[in-house]
Amino acid sequence: MSILRLQILVLIDELKKVTAVADELGVKQPTVSFHMKKLEEEWGCSLFEIKTGKVLLTDQGRMLLRYAGEIDRLYKEAQSRFQAYREHGKHGFIVGCTDAASSLLFGLDWRAQAEEPSPIRIQLLTGRHDELLEQLQSGAIDLFVSGSFSSRGTHPQLQYAALSEERLLLFMNKNHPLAGQAPPPPYKLARFPFVELADAAVQEALQGWELHEKVTLPCEWSADRVDLAISAAADGGMLAVLPASAAARANDQLTLIPLPGQAVSLTLGAAWRNDYWNPAFMQRIVSLLTRNDAGSKE
Repeated sequence: MSILRLQILVLIDELKKVTAVADELGVKQPTVSFHMKKLEEEWGCSLFEIKTGKVLLTDQGRMLLRYAGEIDRLYKEAQSRFQAYREHGKHGFIVGCTDAASSLLFGLDWRAQAEEPSPIRIQLLTGRHDELLEQLQSGAIDLFVSGSFSSRGTHPQLQYAALSEERLLLFMNKNHPLAGQAPPPPYKLARFPFVELADAAVQEALQGWELHEKVTLPCEWSADRVDLAISAAADGGMLAVLPASAAARANDQLTLIPLPGQAVSLTLGAAWRNDYWNPAFMQRIVSLLTRNDAGSKE
């Protein structure tokens, strides 16, 4: 089996032209045609057909495409990982996290401990939950940390672990009218503008609090990063509801108080693929990220 021939099948389906496939691969057109013919001989059936000047896949070709695409993806992933190893002399470990969860990752000393048994190069990526989940499933990242895994039953190829219970706190400027006072009743919060953290897990937890307290917070701004929400609270005079671990990123202009009324927490968790190549190392990383104390709830 030739990886190149399977790549040609994938590219034919995408580009529909032999010349375009040749340009993409940096080879001559006869080379592509040769491998197309050899691929059909190898599988004993017609895989390609020409219609209206385009090269299309036959039914058999589309059947093979599913496997060829996965093999091509895995091959490119392996190339990328080994290239990184050759450049840095360390195994790469890619952690994807939502911005709300990033405070947990930066707030612990797990990175130094993780490197003790064997040197690794840790890469942290932030993004939206759905995008990172897709990258985890494709193998682009190794571990995904987030606060929203309600659909875990739909992904049997993944394993999950709870890491931390993060209480949601109210962030405000020290000169805010509510600062320095006893926690106000929930309904009074509706009088002040809020900046909303555009994180699905935080929004879901906050919506549950609003339903319980029968109040709607006026979110006039939205920020996709914790740092931006903190800046809006510190410099813009707004209120922000953020996980307790975000306190480590706050400046001395801010004061923090528990969200009044019913206590509400955000459960941060981790997900990884069942077929990760080093399960013992993965379990070690997850255990280092797990908080067993109640500090994040205070």
